[in-house]
Amino acid sequence: MIINNSTAFEVTNALQEAFSEYPTEGLVVELKYCPKGSKRYISGTYYRRAKGFEDGRLIRLRINRHNMYPLKVQFKTSSYYVKRSAWGKETTYQNLRTVEFETPGDLIIGILAHEFSHYLDHIEGLNGRFKQTKADKFAMAILEKLKIVDGVE
Repeated sequence: MIINNSTAFEVTNALQEAFSEYPTEGLVVELKYCPKGSKRYISGTYYRRAKGFEDGRLIRLRINRHNMYPLKVQFKTSSYYVKRSAWGKETTYQNLRTVEFETPGDLIIGILAHEFSHYLDHIEGLNGRFKQTKADKFAMAILEKLKIVDGVE
């Protein structure tokens, strides 16, 4: 895994260690700051195809330099609940898990883990449903394994 870090955050070793047991050969991770004026705390994109990366080995992360920590981020779970309106109409909602990140490094690992799940799906030839939930669950497993979050919700 090649990490091109344009930020002041020293995360290269932590990222390489976090994903050392997975296939990362040829994967490029670009870490930059969000554009000025961005309201996002962080954004991540896995590119299935990009100029110069036709084989799908590019992940871009952008983190907001003005984040205040601890920072709360919600991840999707596989549990759902149903609410009934006053007219009897049922709507299904997905439960979310809120994770509090103490440092920018932990946040970067969490979002990279989400995008990395999309990368693994791509190299394995998978294109199924519920990919965002699956990616969030993969990220939670990585964060729990690294003891960044507790295993209990």
